[in-house]
Amino acid sequence: MRDVEELKRLVQEAVEEQRERLCEISRWLYEHPELGSEEYQAAELLTGELEKHGFAVERGLLGMPTAFSASYKGRGDGPRVAVLAEYDALPGVGHGCGHNLIAASAVGAGIAASKVMGELDGEVLVVGTPAEEGRGPSAGSKVIMAEKGFWDDIDAAIMLHPSVRWSVGNRSLGIWTVKMEFKGQTSHAAASPHEGINALNAAVLAFTATHMLRQEARRDANLVIHGIISEGGLASNIIPDRAVCEFGVRSSDDAYLKEMVEKVARCAEGAALAMGAKVKVTKKKLYSGKKINEPLVELLWNNYKALGVEPVDWRESIKGMPMASTDFGDVSQRTPAAGSYIKIADPGTPGHSREFADASVTLEGLEAMIIGAKALAMTIVDLLANPENAKRAREYFNSH
Repeated sequence: MRDVEELKRLVQEAVEEQRERLCEISRWLYEHPELGSEEYQAAELLTGELEKHGFAVERGLLGMPTAFSASYKGRGDGPRVAVLAEYDALPGVGHGCGHNLIAASAVGAGIAASKVMGELDGEVLVVGTPAEEGRGPSAGSKVIMAEKGFWDDIDAAIMLHPSVRWSVGNRSLGIWTVKMEFKGQTSHAAASPHEGINALNAAVLAFTATHMLRQEARRDANLVIHGIISEGGLASNIIPDRAVCEFGVRSSDDAYLKEMVEKVARCAEGAALAMGAKVKVTKKKLYSGKKINEPLVELLWNNYKALGVEPVDWRESIKGMPMASTDFGDVSQRTPAAGSYIKIADPGTPGHSREFADASVTLEGLEAMIIGAKALAMTIVDLLANPENAKRAREYFNSH
């Protein structure tokens, strides 16, 4: 077997050979955005490309029509390494989260790694994970996969995400949703308000009480609470008999997050009691926070450095303030996992915006995707050519 550095050089060349096609895939996805759970064309495009390169593809993975697993086995048994693809778009802004680049990079990395699998033991998988933005029956597909044990047989999982800076190993926030449905009594708002029970007043009281929780929040837990009143009555001259609040509650500490979700629920119960209304509270866990795996993060970071970019020092990234939530957190709770961020736009460019979507198909955005695909493929080589790397990542996972 050739040494690790030679194998890394070969996968870099393999990505370069695919450059034009990977850029075509990115642009096509940008031009044909599909919402979560409806990414039928995207899934067919990606799986078709992988099949052309000899991957064994399972479509409709775990009953999710647009999920897939594409596998390429090496010369013998060894670690199973997965690179993850996302390809759902956002309503109104298309690929404002750059998932077109995530999909293309995963396909590129997987195909590049397959070109050296004849000299390696193990298996590389490209896993299509739809509806990361949380829409439709496949919403948070990585969570569904976690609950069904898919990640338990994977030795390491890696991916990238577009950003305004280069970094590896950033933390994320766990997130729950809390829905409060208040039931009151309608009445004439001027002639007989005393005969009504104002569900909207209960909702406003609960909304205010929920926001007061911030004052007593643990500062190290990165608590975020955000919400809306989605229903508040039908006419101003009728006492509303129904009002609905919907909150997202996030924290980097999953155990503490559960405590705060219960406190938010009590705000609803207390407000209903105060106003004489009834309330139904629905609590739902969406995503876990990321479990950082330092050995895997360092491998990925070193490969970006070798490609000439300057990512934020990984020791700083893993301690930085988490800014968002992702179902990749649930992958990291089941197996060693590491994510990276590629710079496709200038700092200050808002995510989930048309500007960010457009940045994904600029020369800078496409070049960043190519670099990311190379780093992912090189990390696959690190894990398969030297199984001690996979062993260290597993030992760290088990002990933290």
